[in-house]
Amino acid sequence: MGEVPEITDLKQVIEPHLPEGSTLESYKSRYLTKPGDNYGSVMLAVQAHIRNADGSVRDLPLIAKLPPLTNDLYWQIFQPERTCITENAVYQYLSPELDKLQLEAGILPAELFDGFPRYYGSRISLDPKAAKVDRDAVLVQENVTVRGYQPGNRHKAYDLAHTVLILNYLARYHALPIALRLKKPEVYEKYVRPFFLKFNMNGNIDPEQKKQMDEELMKDIRAVTNDERDVARVKELQEAFDAFQADKDEEDGPFTSLVHGDLWINNMMVKYDEEGTPTKLKIVDFQIAQYGSLVHDIIFLLFSSVDVQVLEDNYYNFLSIYYKAFIQSLKSVNVDTSGYSYEKFHEEVQRVAYLQLPHAIFMMKVILADNSTIPDDYKDMDFSVLSKNTGIKTIVTKFEAILRLGKKFNIFF
Repeated sequence: MGEVPEITDLKQVIEPHLPEGSTLESYKSRYLTKPGDNYGSVMLAVQAHIRNADGSVRDLPLIAKLPPLTNDLYWQIFQPERTCITENAVYQYLSPELDKLQLEAGILPAELFDGFPRYYGSRISLDPKAAKVDRDAVLVQENVTVRGYQPGNRHKAYDLAHTVLILNYLARYHALPIALRLKKPEVYEKYVRPFFLKFNMNGNIDPEQKKQMDEELMKDIRAVTNDERDVARVKELQEAFDAFQADKDEEDGPFTSLVHGDLWINNMMVKYDEEGTPTKLKIVDFQIAQYGSLVHDIIFLLFSSVDVQVLEDNYYNFLSIYYKAFIQSLKSVNVDTSGYSYEKFHEEVQRVAYLQLPHAIFMMKVILADNSTIPDDYKDMDFSVLSKNTGIKTIVTKFEAILRLGKKFNIFF
């Protein structure tokens, strides 16, 4: 995978986040993810040697996230100028403000929302006055695998237990920023809203490349349906999703919150107990988080990452599980929920859900990409991976399921 990039002056980033008197002695790093498991950044596992105030030394396992240093195509598409600043804001501003909001409502420290990994500092440049992200940007967080959290496998969709756990976390992740907006509007306007503006990835993809990807996708759609109306509708949905991404920022509404925007298996880490029961979750990778309807995350999660049969048996049940956890979370921080009826929530689902079907369809090419089509080195990753995965049986079968369930649950047409 090539030589591991050096992190200049890591001390300056993490020492303010260590206990008083602790210093970074030295560190070792290696690549954390394989090409194909992460696109918009370079992920390093860092073993930091920390000298405590009493002189003893301990190991602190961290993860350092760098912009796509070696891959110019990804630098152009993911615009670290925007994505790094958004992700840093989740840890720097949002997470502490949500903790404070919950503590002020009397929620016990051990029961606070724990869906974010612990933060160990970030910077956008070595120059403290810089306003623009450069190649020395880094975000450091705890390595949660040491505490028993495990990444999912993109070839293995979530079962019922995992889905119920994730929906409960997702409901809190959406509800608490809404509560912050309603209860502390000035804090929200200063520390949250400006960092989560609309992000249009398509704006930076070569139009010819985009056209080719769309055509290859339609070839696969034609392979699963003989009905020209279905083909035309998928094309229509894709155009609607593209237009939505390019559109202006969303206005405030009862169900607008911080949408993760990319909530699939690789962006969640699950903790298990001794019996193997999933008990806790960490959500990661907030690069394209933006302000919008919380329905985007729910539908994308369900259609991209949940087992087809489990989704078919539980779709309405999942909406209800999410809704109950969402209301409970708002009530826990003393928000009046009289304007949040299940009917209104359901109307919001019907208004927005269709936009996430083309997103799930497109992402299947990434999620179910055959490992043998992925290059060994991150810098060699490009869109040819998507072409190589045209016509692959697992992907085509999943396309078929998305169309069928989209129709069944009245969100395709």
